[in-house]
Amino acid sequence: MVLGIGLAMALILSFSLWRLWTAEKDNYQRVFKAGEALSQEITTLRLENGQLASENQVLELKSKELAALLPELAAEVRGLNVRLGRAQSVSTTGFNVHTPATVLLRDSVIYDTVQVRVFDYQDGFFAVRGKAIGNRQHLELSYQDTLVQVVYRGERERPWLWIFSPRKLMQRVSLKNPNAHIHYNQQIEIIH
Repeated sequence: MVLGIGLAMALILSFSLWRLWTAEKDNYQRVFKAGEALSQEITTLRLENGQLASENQVLELKSKELAALLPELAAEVRGLNVRLGRAQSVSTTGFNVHTPATVLLRDSVIYDTVQVRVFDYQDGFFAVRGKAIGNRQHLELSYQDTLVQVVYRGERERPWLWIFSPRKLMQRVSLKNPNAHIHYNQQIEIIH
């Protein structure tokens, strides 16, 4: 009988250790795949309506793993006054706009004698370069910025119910450029 109890205990212990080992192995593989996905390039697709879209793999990380693999992004989340442990998802999008344009050039004189033929402006986010050829101004416009987005569990829906009330999913988005404004943004979580 003692042998049977000892055997049962050994089986339970072996099963528990096997479950712990497989859970740790799965965590390691998930973090390893996330590290590989960080080095992959974005795939560009052409949609049915002719627009271009970008696609890449979604990373699944715990908050501690995010802080270890992407410390700058974790700092951005903290900079939005959101605790990393409360974040539901974090999204960053870097984008730039490059638009060549040609406009009519008007004569311009500075200090009554100097004709201006070249224009160059940069502020870290927006760059405009121009040159005059004949009566036309050829412009090169570039804009680049970074969008940081975090979805997190915010205030409770019914604060008077204390811990029995679920928290609302909230979203904060910011652009690095202080002169840029976000006029529309939407986050949809699909529940299966």
